[in-house]
Amino acid sequence: MKVAVGGTFHILHRGHRKLLEKAFSIGDHVLIGLTSDEFASMNRKYRVRPYEERKYDIEKFVKNFGKDFEIRRIDDHFGPTINEDFDSIVVSHETYRYALEINTIRKRKGMKILAIHSIGRVLAEDLIPISSSRIMEGKIDAEGRRILPVRVKACTKNEQKLMAIENGFRKILKDVVVEGKEFISMVRQPYGEQTLECAIKRARCAIEGSDYGIGIEAGLFYHPSISKYMDVHYVVIVDSLGNFNFSSSVGFTYPEIVISNLKGKSISDSFEITYGLKDIGRGEGAIGFLTGGELTREKIIEDAVYLALLQKKSELYYL
Repeated sequence: MKVAVGGTFHILHRGHRKLLEKAFSIGDHVLIGLTSDEFASMNRKYRVRPYEERKYDIEKFVKNFGKDFEIRRIDDHFGPTINEDFDSIVVSHETYRYALEINTIRKRKGMKILAIHSIGRVLAEDLIPISSSRIMEGKIDAEGRRILPVRVKACTKNEQKLMAIENGFRKILKDVVVEGKEFISMVRQPYGEQTLECAIKRARCAIEGSDYGIGIEAGLFYHPSISKYMDVHYVVIVDSLGNFNFSSSVGFTYPEIVISNLKGKSISDSFEITYGLKDIGRGEGAIGFLTGGELTREKIIEDAVYLALLQKKSELYYL
């Protein structure tokens, strides 16, 4: 079986090795397309190592597989795959779209469609995909081990929320620094899908200069089957590569008097009117008051953050 695989291979990291290992595990002859210096330098902020150096590293690694291989210089994302006979192509999550384009061109030419084998994303220790650019920035090494502390920023100054975020992250990542950022919401009390939209805006606002940006927003969801409003916190996490993950907290209903006292106000306003409690959102939250402290807002947010991170931890579930 003749297999094609390609890339820049600026630093032969763990993701690259997995890509090549997959190609050699299914192929009898492997064509490795290695980008030229000119093509490799396009749209990159760092200087790519010379072609011959990158080629040497690949040869040193793949010769141990004991199979026929060829390394060929390429000046685009397709190389010889749109003109020559191959059976399969091995790609990463990031290059999967090029394999689809290759098959579209081959079909148009009346050539055999290639079987596509994707290795997905290969995650670093911080649950963000390994990449040469991240290695060059000094955040991780070639094995994906974290070098610098993981920076997490949230668009909130609420201490309870920030503590919940830190606790959620520390269940998986140990060296974490969490900081809050002021955010002025134009929506006083979110309802329904508006809640998720607000959480996404917060996450996008927070990500700049960080490894992770987090948006947390609580909203009211009306359920006609029970004629009640349910409070749910949405958690949105975006990483420095622009990958999003979503989760939500457990939901709970409010006493009817709280809802009746809303009248265009926020839940915090309604609690002050109903129970004389000012800034209910600054402490244990509404759920803490309603359950007598058995369950707090900090705890349900912590669990929701943890759930979103568990999604990122799985290479199969990674969004």
